[in-house]
Amino acid sequence: MGRESYELGKNGEELACKYLLQKGFVIIERNFRAQQGEIDIIAKEKDCMVFVEVKSYSYRSFYPPIYAITKDKKGSIIRAAKYYVYKKKLYHELSRFDLVAIYQKPNGEMVFEHIKNAFGIN
Repeated sequence: MGRESYELGKNGEELACKYLLQKGFVIIERNFRAQQGEIDIIAKEKDCMVFVEVKSYSYRSFYPPIYAITKDKKGSIIRAAKYYVYKKKLYHELSRFDLVAIYQKPNGEMVFEHIKNAFGIN
């Protein structure tokens, strides 16, 4: 990953946290890393634990943002989430996987697409 992509990703995660806070979420943890994978943001919305994948773009693609999460990426997020639940002993918590996609319009305006329940455990 190039420096520009890294910065775009980090800025996107910061913007996603602010967006989620404005929507009433509580941020529990950021950049949770495990051998199984990484989760960008772990948050709570009411009584639900939410594992959030953030995708940042410098432009709006023709494809819906959900296509940016490959099968392998979904698998690593799910494995990391299972490990997080095990590690924190949150066995009885409701949970879901969300996607927050962020892109910048030519006029500089930031656009957020929040897909709740973007994917699940099959």
